[in-house]
Amino acid sequence: MKKILSLLALVLTVLTSCEKELDIDYHTVAPLYVIEARLTTDGAVAKVTQTLNVTDTLWNKDINDAEITITSDQGELYTLSLDSAGWYSSSDARGIPGNTYTIRVKIGDYITESTSVMQEPFNITDSYFYKVKMMGENLITYRVDVEDEGTIRNFYYAIMYRKGKNYKNLAQPNKGYYGTVELDLDCFYDGEHEDDKEDVLEDGEELSIEVRKIDVTAYDYLYAIGVGEETGSNPLPNFTNHALGYFTACSTQTIQNVKYKKDDIRYFDDIKKEK
Repeated sequence: MKKILSLLALVLTVLTSCEKELDIDYHTVAPLYVIEARLTTDGAVAKVTQTLNVTDTLWNKDINDAEITITSDQGELYTLSLDSAGWYSSSDARGIPGNTYTIRVKIGDYITESTSVMQEPFNITDSYFYKVKMMGENLITYRVDVEDEGTIRNFYYAIMYRKGKNYKNLAQPNKGYYGTVELDLDCFYDGEHEDDKEDVLEDGEELSIEVRKIDVTAYDYLYAIGVGEETGSNPLPNFTNHALGYFTACSTQTIQNVKYKKDDIRYFDDIKKEK
């Protein structure tokens, strides 16, 4: 089960465990397809893999013979082409806010689909590292402020990349926020008792942050991933026919060249006093 759930996110790899023993032959679990795809105003990209048995040495198997199309409720049709092992893309596919898009993946006789509504563009108004004192240590957090009207339900997904890999992520709605949605990516505890030393950033290390405005179906899936990490539960299905993964038609903004400078990190209360 850990093996299957760890393959659920393209940019999010979540390991989960089961507290209750289940009567399952882990060595003969049927392989499942994992499809992680997104459509933006700049094109579409998809990663297609297949899970393996827990006794296999590889984490997953790249699928290179998939037929992938994206159609809109306005009649547009786009075909994604294979770029490299398991990766497909189309630069012609451009999401239009308000339109509904359906991705169809055919692998041999197997077919699975998922649908998503393209979101309106948004603006990032501020972003910065800060620290707060918790349990005698400093929790280092990166905040992204997103402009949001607060009158309709919107959903956001923030990903922090470290050395080109997913480092931290957060799925959050705009509920309770009016004018600005505050996305807080908790990074690590700066102290002697930090449990996960691999999470500790090096002084001067450079990162990037991508923020996506997503629809409710993608949010429900990503939120369930986070809950599953704590409870050992499976995420809500986003694709038909038992495929894992998710598809999102999303607006995006990226913050590049973010440097972690330890001596420059200030306490949150001090920052707020100046705003």
